[in-house]
Amino acid sequence: MKKNIYILFIFLIPLTNIFSQKESASQSGIGVVYLIVPLSITATTGDLDFGEIILSSVASTETMLPSHGKLFVVSGHPNRDVTFTFISANMDNSAWVATTGGAVGNLMFVPDVELDSGTKVTNGDSHPLLLDNGIGKLDVWVGGSIDIAANQEHGDYTGLFTLSVTY
Repeated sequence: MKKNIYILFIFLIPLTNIFSQKESASQSGIGVVYLIVPLSITATTGDLDFGEIILSSVASTETMLPSHGKLFVVSGHPNRDVTFTFISANMDNSAWVATTGGAVGNLMFVPDVELDSGTKVTNGDSHPLLLDNGIGKLDVWVGGSIDIAANQEHGDYTGLFTLSVTY
């Protein structure tokens, strides 16, 4: 009987070695994070005021060069591309009519946008922010035009123009 136990014991030793071996694998990778400067746009100098225009029975177009219009400063991460988004803006004289009476009229402001360098910007264009004292920066000028119909309704016309930028 002793022989049977001993033999059994000899057979268990190799089995425990087989079951006690561990298998493992590993893989490593490099983590990357890009910390970027927040994007901002600030309206600074100038305006989009076309001034007083004398109406006539003849249609006309009034134009403001971008360099005589409103300056916007875009700041963000140096050398990153920013995409510009803007559309024409409707202008009306409804606030003026509400106070003084008369008929409501509409005008369309068609923006003319260009960089400080003179490069024209169209809706959807992308341009890189230029390095300026450690930050990315672009000066963007906005002018534009309005078409005035013959016998356009008189009054003070206002509208909202929006210039947006995204990375």
